[in-house]
Amino acid sequence: MSEPELLAQDADSKYPPSSVAGSVRGRQGDVALLTYDELDEKHATSFVSDDGAGATVLFSGTTRNSFQGKKVSKLEYEAYSSLALRTLRDLLDQAHTSAPFADAPVARSANAAPQTTQDASEDRISKCYVAHRLGEVRVGECSILIAVSSAHRKEAFVVAEWLLEEVKKNVAVWKCEFYQSGETLTALDGQGVPIDPPVPQRAQMGEDRSQDQQQSWSWKANFPASSK
Repeated sequence: MSEPELLAQDADSKYPPSSVAGSVRGRQGDVALLTYDELDEKHATSFVSDDGAGATVLFSGTTRNSFQGKKVSKLEYEAYSSLALRTLRDLLDQAHTSAPFADAPVARSANAAPQTTQDASEDRISKCYVAHRLGEVRVGECSILIAVSSAHRKEAFVVAEWLLEEVKKNVAVWKCEFYQSGETLTALDGQGVPIDPPVPQRAQMGEDRSQDQQQSWSWKANFPASSK
């Protein structure tokens, strides 16, 4: 199984050593990466291109200019990269099984070959690509790209959305939202109820709770807290 390839952090980086660029490959040759560079939509679609694929779906998530009535100036992303890439690798592998269809089954495309038996390991897609930005992402810029190719469009749409939701829920990436008013917020993604900064970030940065509270800004979790 492929292990994450991590790049060294620049000596003058303002981000902690745990938040570095890197990439990982899945068993089927898919790729996931974390990068401080701008994301390339053309590269994403080119990577998943396949002669046997009749459909390619590309999702591009961009920074919007408002959140709950507040004007957003930028986002900053940080990751626990070694853990994040291992999780992404597992998601890439699961994307080639029935996992994306388990909770929300969809009818197979009309021109797909008939299915005679239920097979949990059935592969309905060709290739996947996931890229997530680290560092500063301005309004209008892309923070995440997901590309999926498959023989038929329904499967590509389902798997692309499934990957997006799984990344948001389970991958160790956090974001700090900066408002034009100067305010910041620590909250679950998409919510406005304050929470403490994520435990993995505190552990990696070697800071205790009191130090977290003294920061001039605070991180907003990019995935919901576990219900366990």
